[in-house]
Amino acid sequence: MHRRLVVTMAILALITGGVTGCKKKSEEQAQPPQSAVTTAKSAPATAQPAPSATGLTGEQLFKQHCAVCHPNGGNTITPAKTLSAKAMADRSKITKPEDIVKIMRNPGPGMNKFDEGMISNDDAQKIGQYILATFP
Repeated sequence: MHRRLVVTMAILALITGGVTGCKKKSEEQAQPPQSAVTTAKSAPATAQPAPSATGLTGEQLFKQHCAVCHPNGGNTITPAKTLSAKAMADRSKITKPEDIVKIMRNPGPGMNKFDEGMISNDDAQKIGQYILATFP
């Protein structure tokens, strides 16, 4: 009986961490070292994508805010609704980063809301661009 209680508590902790994990922003990730920003700005155009105002790329922002629920462009809450550009265009007419930002700002059931206080418009655009470029 004690073991069942421990297992149940562990499962609840994992679920709670997964649900709230999308909303948390660690201070370490919010402000990258100045050398990282300087390096990214001075890199040639063929290198990594330009960082956002926070100094993070769309990929880094996606991993920070979205990857918990959308690993590899999938969807852990509603598996049929992947982040595939083709599927999003067919299903919801999502074809540009601005469309993804609209969903982030006013999502449907099962998805956390990411307002401008949590993710700036610039960062949200970076995430949208990354999704469309990465998950065809």
